[in-house]
Amino acid sequence: QLIMDSLRYWVTEMHIDGFRFDLASTLAREFYDVDKLSTFFELVQQDPTVSQVKLIAEPWDVGPGGYQVGNFPPQWTEWNGKYRDTVRDFWRGEDASLGEFASRLTGSADLYERTGRRPVASINFVTAHDGFTLTDLVAYNEKHNGANAEGNKDGESHNRSWNCGVEGPTHDPEINVLRAQQQRNFITTNLLSQGVPMICHGDELGRTQGGNNNGYCQDNETTWIDWANADNGLIEFSKSVAELRAAHPVFRRRRFFDGLP
Repeated sequence: QLIMDSLRYWVTEMHIDGFRFDLASTLAREFYDVDKLSTFFELVQQDPTVSQVKLIAEPWDVGPGGYQVGNFPPQWTEWNGKYRDTVRDFWRGEDASLGEFASRLTGSADLYERTGRRPVASINFVTAHDGFTLTDLVAYNEKHNGANAEGNKDGESHNRSWNCGVEGPTHDPEINVLRAQQQRNFITTNLLSQGVPMICHGDELGRTQGGNNNGYCQDNETTWIDWANADNGLIEFSKSVAELRAAHPVFRRRRFFDGLP
């Protein structure tokens, strides 16, 4: 009741037009198992106010069976973790990723079409507030979380990243050119995929956390935006691709592609 009352308040009084639910699978747990017919989802669907706003799920939690990408009710959109993993694997040259890359690029119909949802159900992202920034994704193979004072044990260890040949900053011009190209590969893929693109703040200007992939506890230069050293070339590139997406409806299809039989 508290959750529903809070959601209604934010919509009616504060005019919020949507919510993103962290670890949303937790809300669907009935005693133990995740149940997409849970009481919470039923209340949301029946509520005349909350059911009309944007509902975005982080469709997993830390419990058993918590990874629920593609399994949320029809009115929900989801952070597409499979999109993130597939796109990262593709651009670092992992084997046997081309077919799934095509599925993610075209809206992940395998995840959302069966429940009557459309490509906009897929919130496509490569990076988020958790994990490497885009700059660090192409500069580090390993996390460097020593400053968090947990012995580098915190944070995700399997990042699907590729440092392009050297761990961390380098003066090697060839590696830096390759890293810049990889950043542009990720941005282009994200913005031109079917679905809703999500870009983590600062990725468009080259923000780095020095390889720290769990910077929640770093209220300092590690996580602050360094506007003075922004990568203006990357900013202009990102703007150009965003304008390309906006100018051509083919990148914003309302329905999934239909293949020939």
